[in-house]
Amino acid sequence: MVQFDGFGHINIVIDDLEKAADYYAGLLGAKRVQEFPHFKNVGFSRSAGFLDRPQDVDVSICFLEIPGAGLFIELFEYHHPQGDQTVHFHKTNDMGGPRHICLRVKEIDEAFEHVKNYEGVRLINPSGEYQPFKIDEISPDQFKFADPVLESSLSEKQNVCDTVGSTRYFYFIDRYGVQWEFEQGHEDIGG
Repeated sequence: MVQFDGFGHINIVIDDLEKAADYYAGLLGAKRVQEFPHFKNVGFSRSAGFLDRPQDVDVSICFLEIPGAGLFIELFEYHHPQGDQTVHFHKTNDMGGPRHICLRVKEIDEAFEHVKNYEGVRLINPSGEYQPFKIDEISPDQFKFADPVLESSLSEKQNVCDTVGSTRYFYFIDRYGVQWEFEQGHEDIGG
C-alpha cells in the first residue's frame, strides 16, 4: 500500500510564465515561491515522459503559493517541445480528469464579486442569475459514514446535515481551463 506524506501541488501548463504568475496573483492572491527559468534537466525530462531526446526539453517553472489555502500551483511554460496550445473548457459534468479544485473562502459574496468580472474568468453558467447558492437542507438518511461508529451516531450525522445545509459555493473556469470551486461553510471535509 502506498503511504502518503501530504499534498504536493497542482500543475498548470500555460503559454507565458510571467503573465500566468501575475494572473494567479490577481485572481487568487498567489505569491511566487520558486522559479526555474529555462530548466533543462535530463532526469526531470525522463520522469515527465520525454524519453526521446530528453536533453532537448526546455521548460520554465514557477511555484506559487495561495496564502491561507495550503495549496501550491506549479506553472509550466514549455519552450521546447510545445504541446497542444488549445485551452479546453469543460462542463461540470464532463468526464475525464479532475473537474474542479475547491478553495474555502471566508466571505463567499465578496469572492464572487471579485471573480465574476476578473479578466479571463468564465463562470460555470453565464446567466446573470448565477451566484453562490446555499445547498438545500439534507437529512441523515441521505448519506452514510464509512465508519460504523459514526454511522450509528445520530448527533454526528446531524452535525453533517447542519454543515452541508449551511454551505454556499460557486464554480468558475480560469483562462487556462482550470475549473475552481469557492465554497463557504463546508469545513468538516475536503469539500
